[in-house]
Amino acid sequence: MTYQIGCDIGGTFTDVAAIASDGRSYSEKADTTPSDLAVGLLQGLENLADRIGRPLADVLAATTRFVNGTTVVTNSIAELRGATVGLITTKGFGDNLLIARSARNAHRDHHKQLSLPQVVSRKHVVEVTERVDRKGRAIVPLTEAEARRAVEDLVHAGVDSIAVSLLWSFANPTHEEMIAAIVEAEHPELFLSVSSRLHPVIREYERTMTTVLNSFTGVRVAEYTGRIEQELTARGLRVPVAFMQGFGGTVSADEARTRPITLVDSGPAGGVIGARSLATRLALSDIVTADMGGTSFDVSVLQNATPQVTQRVMLGERFLTALPKIDVMPIGTGGGSIAWIDARGVPQAGPHSAGAEPGPICYGKGGIRPTVTDASAALGLLAPRAFLGGRRGLDVDAAREALEREIGKPLGTDAVGAATAVHRMVIADMSNAVRAVTVERGHDPRRFAMVAFGGALGTFAADIARSVGIRRVVIPADAAVFSARGLLASDDVRSRARSAMWQAGSADDVVAALRELDEELVTALRAAGHPEDRIDVEWQGDFKFAGQQWELRVPIPRRRDPADTGRVSADLTDIQDRFADLYEAEYGAGTAWVGSPVVLMSVRVVATGRVQAAEIAPRPDDDSVPTPVGARRVHLGGQDTDIDVYDAITLPVGGRLAGPAVLEHPLTTITLPADWELQLDGHGNYLLTDVGTAPASEDAA
Repeated sequence: MTYQIGCDIGGTFTDVAAIASDGRSYSEKADTTPSDLAVGLLQGLENLADRIGRPLADVLAATTRFVNGTTVVTNSIAELRGATVGLITTKGFGDNLLIARSARNAHRDHHKQLSLPQVVSRKHVVEVTERVDRKGRAIVPLTEAEARRAVEDLVHAGVDSIAVSLLWSFANPTHEEMIAAIVEAEHPELFLSVSSRLHPVIREYERTMTTVLNSFTGVRVAEYTGRIEQELTARGLRVPVAFMQGFGGTVSADEARTRPITLVDSGPAGGVIGARSLATRLALSDIVTADMGGTSFDVSVLQNATPQVTQRVMLGERFLTALPKIDVMPIGTGGGSIAWIDARGVPQAGPHSAGAEPGPICYGKGGIRPTVTDASAALGLLAPRAFLGGRRGLDVDAAREALEREIGKPLGTDAVGAATAVHRMVIADMSNAVRAVTVERGHDPRRFAMVAFGGALGTFAADIARSVGIRRVVIPADAAVFSARGLLASDDVRSRARSAMWQAGSADDVVAALRELDEELVTALRAAGHPEDRIDVEWQGDFKFAGQQWELRVPIPRRRDPADTGRVSADLTDIQDRFADLYEAEYGAGTAWVGSPVVLMSVRVVATGRVQAAEIAPRPDDDSVPTPVGARRVHLGGQDTDIDVYDAITLPVGGRLAGPAVLEHPLTTITLPADWELQLDGHGNYLLTDVGTAPASEDAA
């Protein structure tokens, strides 16, 4: 028996999932341990081994693939806890990070346009005299003495990490390489990021910010990945640990240490990749993914079962970067989000969270402020003695007391009324997030299905869906650890970009850039053990109308044969001719700048090493009728109701049940409201249908 294991380290829980070679699946959780993430990971694996029924050493020794998604980079940026970074840049551009892109955020209230926090102290920014022109010619050469002086100034200032980002280095990296050679030869103890290696693409602010954040997070990622590898190897793991990237796909630990910034939001990316795989199996084309964990609610849209990858991502709503990342919109509403009353007397939840320590009050770990989970417990939606498979009891009385004190008294109501107010506000907030990624972007949510996962979302999913007009909800098997499971559906992916400007004429430089990137990435995947017949490569170009700020990514036919060089020019011209139609297909009729020249700004190559993912064996249909295992009084819709409770694990495949009902799974709870039906499919997924709302086609009629 062999296993593939996925592990997602979240803000509250560390989730682990395994698929065995015989098709059986296993899942478990443990508390995340912020002071040392490896502790929570190992506890989760111990819990998983207990569920499998084998010693952890045996399970790890029989593991053929281990994938990790982590919040270490995301948290480092959100908390501004990272390395002391020194920046070397071109003379006259030392204030690049201070100036940024003018407006600091999307607020129209200028009182909220606060200056960005400085990842690099101004005293740790060193300017060097050098200049490269737009054609890559060194018109002011950098001297070795000047480069050495800049490095030594930062070393004497006590930095842990150095970022090098010169003005036109993407056109000619010679000066950056001179500085890098000095750091690597004389100060190998320092983490080093070089912009022309990391992202050789025009736009100095985004390129510099990406390089700086790479250095800022590099030390923590190096410590984290090294510790994870060490602990797992010591316990019997014989295969390399793969780490998930924010744009989907995994990399090796060594590559993660070189490019740590690519690990940002890797956990949410795992959920989206898992949802893509699930949607394909269920023949769903357009889906909204929704993930509610302990600290946030994350939503994303997939059209034609394809994740949307955003370029030049804003991290933490503050730092505009050159990173590509799966487009996931988070809001600070999770199970551990703290409930409070705003200045208007309106109940709110989040963005502050009780986190893993101390967690919600009902966990009995020292929490003192009521959370969303406390509200669910107070409403009777959670079984006090069955939480986490019975490993943790819930102190419902303590939760109710806090809710009445903090929320009820200001509102003039009791604990149940306070919990109801919090519950309704959470549903409203999450419904608005779904509208933001659908309606506000031109999508009709009634045409979509929702794939809902995360340990806390089963309680809210149907209500959110009905609020926005979605009639079909899929709650995956082991929804509570679905992001960890989704990691196992990911392939090994490498992505690189380079500036390659073209508008007309010879495309030799564009072809050279594409082929060089192609060879680099294919070589990396071969070195990672992927055979040639399992490597897929896509060429892409970033095009825009002249004068625009943002580009549209368009596929370019891959032509590796030198004899086909001339055909690439024809391909690019064809894209120019079709660009208005491509643009309006993305942004809507009438949006194209008809008559404006079309310019290619940069090229990108994405290489994928296809992994043989483990498959869960389906169960046959069962003719037995679902029967409740008991009943529980819950408070829903403003009144107390006794509703049937079902064991989610023993629910018969193919069996249908009608709401209202509660399904209890060892790691989550599913609430089925009135006028909803639920059916279990052969892979253990819970298929919910709103039978009380007319389909979209009938609405339109």
